[in-house]
Amino acid sequence: MSVSDIEKKYYTIGEVAALFGVSTSLIRYWEKRFKQLSPQKSGQGIRKYTVSDLEQFKTIFQLIKQQGYTIKGAQEALKSSTYSSPKTHRALIENLKEVKDFFKLLQESV
Repeated sequence: MSVSDIEKKYYTIGEVAALFGVSTSLIRYWEKRFKQLSPQKSGQGIRKYTVSDLEQFKTIFQLIKQQGYTIKGAQEALKSSTYSSPKTHRALIENLKEVKDFFKLLQESV
């Protein structure tokens, strides 16, 4: 299941842990280390993660678990204006393809 397939409004920490295959304690630890992870909390202190929170968690997860960044390295990458997520890369590639196609059509019409 991808994060974009999600339809619920809020997710519990257990659901997030199951979605990414990590422990709830790891999620809590990352919340302390990454200011970008700050889910809403109910009156009883229960974390409520939105789809936006899941996207942010996914980015951190990819940096640390899939790309091998350290926590400090991931923090720096997220602060860096040159860092962009794979989703951003795909969007840029699509835009470049559209521009290329436009120029091809323009050349053919001249």
